[in-house]
Parts: sequence; C-alpha cells; structure tokens
Amino acid sequence: MKTIAFGTLKGGTGKTTTCFNLAGALALDPNNKILLVDGDPQCNLTNDIGIDCSDMNRNNIRTIFENKKIDPSELIVKGAIDELPNVDIIPSNILLIKTEMQLVSIAGREKLLANYFSKNSDFFSQYTHVIFDTNPNLGVVNQNIFYFVDSIILVSDVSLNAIQGAELFSFLWEENIEDLGIENNIKALIINNFDKRINLAKDLQDYYLSEEEFKDILVETPIPGSVAMKDTSLSHLPIVVLQPQHQAAIAVRRVVKELVSREVF
Repeated sequence: MKTIAFGTLKGGTGKTTTCFNLAGALALDPNNKILLVDGDPQCNLTNDIGIDCSDMNRNNIRTIFENKKIDPSELIVKGAIDELPNVDIIPSNILLIKTEMQLVSIAGREKLLANYFSKNSDFFSQYTHVIFDTNPNLGVVNQNIFYFVDSIILVSDVSLNAIQGAELFSFLWEENIEDLGIENNIKALIINNFDKRINLAKDLQDYYLSEEEFKDILVETPIPGSVAMKDTSLSHLPIVVLQPQHQAAIAVRRVVKELVSREVF
C-alpha cells in the first residue's frame, strides 16, 4: 500500500482537481484499488466525487479523530465513481475545522491518524493506494496526514505566489520533520494550469530545475490549464473518463506513468 498526500500553501493552484484526476487515471488499471481521503474542511474532493459533505449523519475523516475505535468499514463510501468502481472515499465534513481546534491540546496529536491506520492495517491493506487531499496550511489535521504518508506531492500553478508557496511549504515541513523524527517525504512537484504561451510558464520550469530542493522532484510533464479539467468537478468524473483524448487527459496519464516509475504511485 502506497500512501500519498497532495499539498500546497497557496490556494487556487488546482491541487484538488489534480488529486482527483490523477487518482482517476491511476484507477484505469483494474489491479489498483484506490482509497481517497478528503482532509479539507472545504470538502472540495468530496464534492468532486459527488457526495454531500453537509450530511452530518455521514461518517467522515473527522470521525477518526473523535472515535478511534470506529470500524474503518463504517467510514468508507464504496464505489464512489460508477465508471471506476475500484475507487472508494472517506469524505470530509465542514466541521473538520472544529476538530482542528480540539486537537491542539492533545499529546502526540500529529500521530493520531498514523496510529489509526496502523491499528486497522488489515482492513486498509486491501488498497494499493491511499491518496489524501489537504487544504493550504500546516495545521494539526494536515500534520497528521503529512506525517503518515510515504510521499507528499506539491502542486504549483504558473505564478510567483505559487513559487513562494512551494518554497514556504518545503521550509516549514523540513522544520516539522526534525521534531517528528522522520525523513523528508516531499517526493514530487507538479506544475498545473500550464500554458506554454505565457513567458512565465517556461521561466517557472527553469526556476524549479535550478533550485536544489526542487530540481530532482519536478515532474517532467506539466498539466495544461483547460475548461475540460474544470468540468471534471461538475461532472464528478476524472478527465480520463470524461474526455480521454483531451490534451489534459494525455498529460494526466503521462504524469501518473512518471510517478509510478518513481515509485511515488
């Protein structure tokens, strides 16, 4: 089982859309069984799948932190995408922000999620990939996710703010891992919403390739910006299902192939 989280410290980079679409491309291989986990109280990944995150009766990622004994099967929405029945999800909930505040005073708070997955490893071992979406911060819930996963994938768009967001994330996480006693697990950086007609786009690639902390993790294929990618949220279908021959779908499949070759996926 590989565990992966998508992260950023800048909103609007298309992180959730990238997460959703890469997971969809990964699920094209029927040998893969994917568990998506939405760690964002804005519930964007949950909404992309087509699940109502305002349902207060549905178990979600918040339940893990508040009821450590819950059976994991009670958290899962199975077969969340009809066309890709090998994709399940643990949804989020808008009250996750309340959980964030409650965790601040708990001892060992950064390891609660890892402990839960460890205690229920027999159940979670059915999945080849567990993929987390997060929101742009390094709060306690995100620290739990980033501590647990094998690999963090940063997502940048074509902007100077995105560069600063990636640099700040890298800097702050390196400080965190010293305290947590783990190795740096930032394994990939994807450029999203790429438009080669914009001068800054090529400059951005060159900048990341020139920086020691990013040059070895930059994914070779950028994902082009397109209306079709934005439509995936409305259709609740990844681009590889919605428009499999679209240039963005081709790019997404290439990114997945590269991440598989790097053993991130």
